[in-house]
Amino acid sequence: MTVRMGTKADKAEIIGKRPQAEGYFSDGGYFVVAEENGAVAGFAAVFSRDIPAPVSGREAFINLIEVFEEYQRKGAATLLVQEILKIERNNGTYQVRAYCDINNSASHALWRKNKFGIAPVKMQDGSILGSFVTYVL
Repeated sequence: MTVRMGTKADKAEIIGKRPQAEGYFSDGGYFVVAEENGAVAGFAAVFSRDIPAPVSGREAFINLIEVFEEYQRKGAATLLVQEILKIERNNGTYQVRAYCDINNSASHALWRKNKFGIAPVKMQDGSILGSFVTYVL
């Protein structure tokens, strides 16, 4: 399995498979694809934004990671995350973040495996809806 920058053709293929994914591709952002034997196995959509003081700098936000079912449990998601970290380290980005739904145990395991800090999002009523995950470069 390999990872590379996504193309317009990849985006069209992904949206063809998962129409709801279209909303996760940001203008000015980028996406990377995991590929196996010439087929798109999964992708991650990323955008950057400024971080206000006291940190001041840029962060990359992973808007969505998806690995298609037939390619799951082959390391594609980890390869996608590692490629994003490499790209953002080269861009001088301060941190990479994402949001993870509380019921998505596979995603939480991915973030732990890749050494992201996990901060549960606790609501005023005490419920926890999910977690923000962060990797400081």
